Amino acid sequence: MQILEQRNIEAKSETSLNDKIFTPNLIVVAVCFIIALSGFAYILAKLPGLVDISSSSSQTCISGGWKFGLIATHILTFALIPLAMRVFYKSLIILEWSSKAIFASQLGLSFIMVAIAAEIGWHVTQCWYYENGFTMLNFMFYFFLISAFALWADGLVEKTTALTNFVNIFFAISLLGISILYFLGYEHNNNTGYKVPIYILLTLVFAVLTYRGYKLLRTWKVLLFPLFSVGVNLSFVFLLDKFGQDSVTYNALFHILHDFGGTEAGVAIFTYLVYAKALERQNEGMGNGE
Repeated sequence: MQILEQRNIEAKSETSLNDKIFTPNLIVVAVCFIIALSGFAYILAKLPGLVDISSSSSQTCISGGWKFGLIATHILTFALIPLAMRVFYKSLIILEWSSKAIFASQLGLSFIMVAIAAEIGWHVTQCWYYENGFTMLNFMFYFFLISAFALWADGLVEKTTALTNFVNIFFAISLLGISILYFLGYEHNNNTGYKVPIYILLTLVFAVLTYRGYKLLRTWKVLLFPLFSVGVNLSFVFLLDKFGQDSVTYNALFHILHDFGGTEAGVAIFTYLVYAKALERQNEGMGNGE
């Protein structure tokens, strides 16, 4: 028993030593980053550095318990994501996923925190009263959120193929495209119609992430992830846009529910399912006497 365990450890150590830090696939990843970040640089160059809040905001502020509820909901992400990073890191090792995939998942999850940090800054400038405008912080939220889930999806790829490289390049070019459209929306009197491609791209990324998650987990329960992260999330966003502009209570309530009952619930469910899969693999190993 101990001899077998020692041989497994030695074999894994030898494999890790033979792993190359720089691989041909890194070229594709670098190209994707250059394409996507060029869109980010475009927005940095084109959007104004300062916005006259008095001309673009109702100046309505959310205070009291609703404000603390909004703050708590957004801060919760900074506890949830490190936990998810730990679970995915350990679980993907147990499931014998590649080091490249593990790195991609970790980078993607960390990008979610970057997105939420930008979102918090955006909401602070709005005095926590949600308005669907065009600002640098708002764009950063969408840019890093889409990048996060695209990277997370790449982290669930067992083996890199021409198709997976094509999907990554498609997402990178799409990020460049929505960057240009975002500025056009700002130029056309904050026309929110230019944000529709952002929502479409997010849906596509979630679809890929869900499909790859199913291939990893082999359970229908993975559908709960898009149900909450997309379905519940966008439902509350719709209610927020429809009723939240006429009521401080509805504005705060639907804002909280869209984050807590949508994105955060989806990430928590996905993380639990991966944890359960890794635990199942461990139990199978014990049952086989390994």
